Amino acid sequence: MAKLGLRKTWSLCIPLLLLTACGGANVPLTSAADVAAERGRDLAELRCGGCHGLGLYGESPRSPSTAFRDMRRGMTALSFKRRMEDIAEGRHYDMPRIGLTANEADDIAAYIESLETP
Repeated sequence: MAKLGLRKTWSLCIPLLLLTACGGANVPLTSAADVAAERGRDLAELRCGGCHGLGLYGESPRSPSTAFRDMRRGMTALSFKRRMEDIAEGRHYDMPRIGLTANEADDIAAYIESLETP
């Protein structure tokens, strides 16, 4: 009888062990912030890259446009959110109207924040 109980236990454990061995436990988990930052990077390449430097290195193609990696320096999270809202609504003093929705502005903000080094 004890052998039967042990066999049942192993029959339940083997599928879990196989999943782990096949890499099921190594599947990267992507957070919502990572997904938003990826969408923001794609949008930035299309709509912002003509003026702003988008990566961790290099200069902006159009001076005096701020590189994305430096954009949030000296700003609180709230002031940065307001700046992105102004940009989305075409109210930033030196930028052309680029027609961002609020969600697109949030995604670009997530990308900019992902460039910050801890």
